[in-house]
Amino acid sequence: MRSDDSVYLRLSNRGNAVPRPAALDGRLDVLRRGRRALVLAVGPMLDPVLAAAAGLDVTVAYTSTVRPLDLAGLRDLAASDTVVLVEPYLAGTSTRLVDEALADRPHRTLALGVGRAEQRRYGTPEQHDVLHGLDVTGLRRSISGFLR
Repeated sequence: MRSDDSVYLRLSNRGNAVPRPAALDGRLDVLRRGRRALVLAVGPMLDPVLAAAAGLDVTVAYTSTVRPLDLAGLRDLAASDTVVLVEPYLAGTSTRLVDEALADRPHRTLALGVGRAEQRRYGTPEQHDVLHGLDVTGLRRSISGFLR
C-alpha cells in the first residue's frame, strides 16, 4: 500500500452483507431516518442493528470506524439528543467521542458492545454475540428499553 494517509485494518472474519462505500470517506452513512434516536452502527454491527431497529422510529447510521468520527454528521443526526452506539468491541470504547460532540446540549447515550466482565464460556462468534446482547434479539431489547 502506497499512501501517507492513515489506514485501518479490521482483523475479523465478520462483515456486512453489502459494502457501504459512502462511509469510506469518513462521513456517516444514513440508511434510514427516524425521530426518537440515532442508532450508530460501527463496522460489522450494521446488519444486526438494521434487523434490530426494524419498525422502530429511529435513524440508523453507519461508520466503518469511529476514528475519525464524523462529529458534524453526528450532531446533525442526533436531533432527538438520544444516541445508541453499537460497537463490535468493548462497550463504551467510543462513548467519549459521542458525548464530546453533543457536550453543549442535554443528551442520553447508550453504549452497546462486548461487556467488560470476564466470560468463561466458549463457542461460536454468534454464541458470543448472544452472550453480550449483540445479536438481533439482544440489540432490540436494549434499544427498545432505552427508548422507553
